[in-house]
Amino acid sequence: MVLQLVKANLEFPNLVFLLLFQRDLVEDKLNDGKQIGRDYLEKIIQVPFDIPKIEVTRLHNLLFSRLDKIIEKNSSAVKMFDSGRWGNMFYGALHIYFNNLRNIYRYTSTLSFHFSLLKGKSAFEVNPVDLITIECLRVFDPDVYSELARSKEILTKNGRGGYGRNQDTTPEIIEGIINKSKEHNRQYVRNMLKQLFPTIEWALGGMEYAGDFTSTWLREIRVCHHSNFDKYFQFSIPSGELSNSDIQDMLALTSDSETLSSFILSLKERGIIKNALSQFEAYTDQIPIENGESYIKALIDIGDLIDHESIGFTMFSSNTHAVRLVVWFLRRIEDIDERGALLLRCFRESEGISIVENILQADETRREKSDPHIVLADKAFAEIKREFVSKLDSLSENSPNTLMSNEHLASFLYRWKRWGDEEKVVTWLKSQTKTANGCINLLKAFVTKSSSHSSGDHIVRVSNFIKLQDIEGFIEIEPIKQMIRDIDISCLDDRSKESVMAFNQALDKRERENTNE
Repeated sequence: MVLQLVKANLEFPNLVFLLLFQRDLVEDKLNDGKQIGRDYLEKIIQVPFDIPKIEVTRLHNLLFSRLDKIIEKNSSAVKMFDSGRWGNMFYGALHIYFNNLRNIYRYTSTLSFHFSLLKGKSAFEVNPVDLITIECLRVFDPDVYSELARSKEILTKNGRGGYGRNQDTTPEIIEGIINKSKEHNRQYVRNMLKQLFPTIEWALGGMEYAGDFTSTWLREIRVCHHSNFDKYFQFSIPSGELSNSDIQDMLALTSDSETLSSFILSLKERGIIKNALSQFEAYTDQIPIENGESYIKALIDIGDLIDHESIGFTMFSSNTHAVRLVVWFLRRIEDIDERGALLLRCFRESEGISIVENILQADETRREKSDPHIVLADKAFAEIKREFVSKLDSLSENSPNTLMSNEHLASFLYRWKRWGDEEKVVTWLKSQTKTANGCINLLKAFVTKSSSHSSGDHIVRVSNFIKLQDIEGFIEIEPIKQMIRDIDISCLDDRSKESVMAFNQALDKRERENTNE
């Protein structure tokens, strides 16, 4: 329309039209099958001239200057910025997108906005080099970007072994993503994906990385780690995930046991404690050794207050992750006697029991198997066991209700009986099951959960059961049976109701088995 107006008014005296446009784009738009765009322009343009092309180095310097201004707004992003990795990414791939001023201004404007969205309260939430690269794809290769956003499962598994039967089709899928880009860009997009996702480098003819790299990618907030991936495409922290700000806060709080334990319990209230403790495992080496006493005490403090049930063999509980955090920190201390002394001090200062119980149990198993990789020396192992028994003896006398309602009661009973006075444990347990409430508390402690998944189902079914022989390892079940026989389960809370029902089902099953015999 503009060109038609100019053409229609060319004869006005003393009137000169100055037209500024990008020649290739306009010529392409004017090609309509009836005319060639270039020929049409020649009929209108009397004195053509081209603005000299800006030197590539000047374009790049402008881009770098604008990127520096964006990154410098966040000190955390500055600390994380890896210049070497950025150089490899830019000169190996990204430079193809920045061949004119318009692309530079358009790109840096959107990048600046998304940088502001990912500023945490105390740390930047993603890896700046990865964000710069992902943003390039979003702006200049949107089809590739869209495919990446839909391919989290494929892109965040590490090594061909993680793909199972799909490993043969994975290279084809990755090539399909690359082919979404323009043909002349594909070799550069391939380089980008190799650097962004070392997890799938093997599928592109490159290296296969060991599992140890996963922790590094998590710490560096790389897009190739499944816990970080969604941040780059949602521009926010996904629900259920720990933010980098939270991680940095946890690291800073390791010098204060009370504040750290309160912070961890606040993560429980947010429903992210399991993921939080799991992710924090990657940061064990960053905790100052001098913070060991406050750090370990905080974990022991919260151990009895967090979930301890693991479903299956691979789904760890929050309690298990806390145990791993303590053990991994202790193993950083080369002097085994110093390790034991530190754990004993922390245990004596804390009211928590379950974390240390798990450490003792695992070390006992190592001794039985003659495993040389024990955590504690024999002397410390014996001293901490005595302290464990002493704590349970004290609780049973001074706070029996607290012990009976502890989530870890069943586990405590096994170790207390084996390492302490068996007769004392049995006598105490009999005294605590003389009431219906006491019996229900005991049953709750011995409920075990199992999961099942039928073919065609999308939901895992969790069922509760009780092994009567487990309880009979301590006391007879007949008094318990008589005590709860007349209980109206409709008046009980859900967990108590499930426990009584599981107990009754176990009794019925035993009765049927005896009848069949």
